Formats: sequence, C-alpha cells, structure tokens
Amino acid sequence: MHVNVVTYVRVSTADQESGRDTQFDVIDKKIQSIGYRHVLDTFVDEDVSGDSHIEERPAFKEMLEFISTYNSQRPEDPIREVWVQTRDRISREVDMLGYASVLLRSRGVEIRATEESEEMLVTRIYDLLGEEELKKYRQKRMYGIKRRIQDQKIMSRPPIGYKIEDGKLKIDEEMRPKLIDIFQMFEDNVTMSTISNKYDIPRSTLAYLRKNPIYRTGEYFWKGRIVYQVEPIIKDGDINVREEDDFYS
Repeated sequence: MHVNVVTYVRVSTADQESGRDTQFDVIDKKIQSIGYRHVLDTFVDEDVSGDSHIEERPAFKEMLEFISTYNSQRPEDPIREVWVQTRDRISREVDMLGYASVLLRSRGVEIRATEESEEMLVTRIYDLLGEEELKKYRQKRMYGIKRRIQDQKIMSRPPIGYKIEDGKLKIDEEMRPKLIDIFQMFEDNVTMSTISNKYDIPRSTLAYLRKNPIYRTGEYFWKGRIVYQVEPIIKDGDINVREEDDFYS
C-alpha cells in the first residue's frame, strides 16, 4: 500500500540556505524515512516571494490543475499529500497559507511539511483563516455574478448561434439561417442522426438546442431560473408548423 504525493518547492531571490537543491534534498530524505510514498511529480516556482498570492504562481496553479485532473481520473488511487520543506514555502502569510490549505483539501489533499511536528499546533489556525479567506472570495464572486445579471451580461460560453458583444448576447447572423433550418427539421420530426450528419453537430448538442428556450423565447437561464431575456433566434414565421392529421376527414 502506498500514498501518492507531489512535492512543491518555492525559491525566492533571497533564498540561500533554503535554495532549490536544499529543499529537494530535505523533502526527499523525509519522504524516504517515512516510506510508503510514491512521488508523482515536483512543482517549482522560481524567484517567487513568500508574500505573493498563490494563484499568481505558475507552478502552484499547474500543481492544482494536475491534482484535480489526476484525482478525477484515478479516484481509486488519488494524490493525498503535497510535501514541502516548511509551510512558509507555501506562503509566509498566515491567511494565504490557510487559503492554500482549503483549496488543496477541497481536492482531497493535505499539506505535509518535513518539520511537521513543530507546526501541527498552528495548522488548525491556518485552516480557519483559510476558510474565512475562501468565504470572502466566494462572496466577491457572487457579488460579481449578481452584477453581471443586473447588467444582462453573459456568465458562461454563449449558446450556439449567439456571440458576445460588450459582455452581452447578440445573435450571430451567420449562424441564424442554419439554426432556423435545424429547428424546422425538429418540427418535421427529422431524426437526430440525419440532422447530425447534415450539419456535423453531435446529437447531444442537438438535444440541448431543442430544449433550450432561448432560441424561441429569448429566455436566458442560469442555475434553473430566468435571469434576463435576449432577442430570440427563431421568430414568428420562421418555422412552418406541421398541422396535425385530421383522423375524421
């Protein structure tokens, strides 16, 4: 039985005794002394201050993406630890270190330092401060989302047939004739396979087009509710509606 881990090294211009090679050596010896660890990769941020924001560090961001991808693809044997020489290699700022701890823990990963025994007393303090930092970030993000809704600005990739201009959805006039034809084929009960082959659009995408109300009513949904309306692509008269067969004629 082993534990998958990655290692993180941060080197600032002021580092001398805790330089890159020193950190590698200390971390490697500690992991070997503990045993049962499988090091998958090492991430190094060069010339980065301990006061910098963790999400502005290229290697740290790369590490987060690597962990997320790896753990989603191998849930039966995930990465469980990030090893550093000391916790201030993550950050010298207590709240930022806590924030990093929360981000990693949300991915199922714990920070482990070679001087763990001396630092465990303040770990929970870091975590609590990190949770507060994450809460503030989420509050700011939600405020931004509400402001975009108020300004009727798009919050994700635009639906097929629309484009973004000044943050708002506008009809892509080049795509409009194709979508009118597709919706006419929907109305005529043409099979999804036929439409997919004609326009080289996946059937799953066609199913999404068919059920999305934005194309006929202009209603833009976010998280299950209408947040604003835009100009619909399919207008009155664009589609020839089939008449039901009269069984009594």
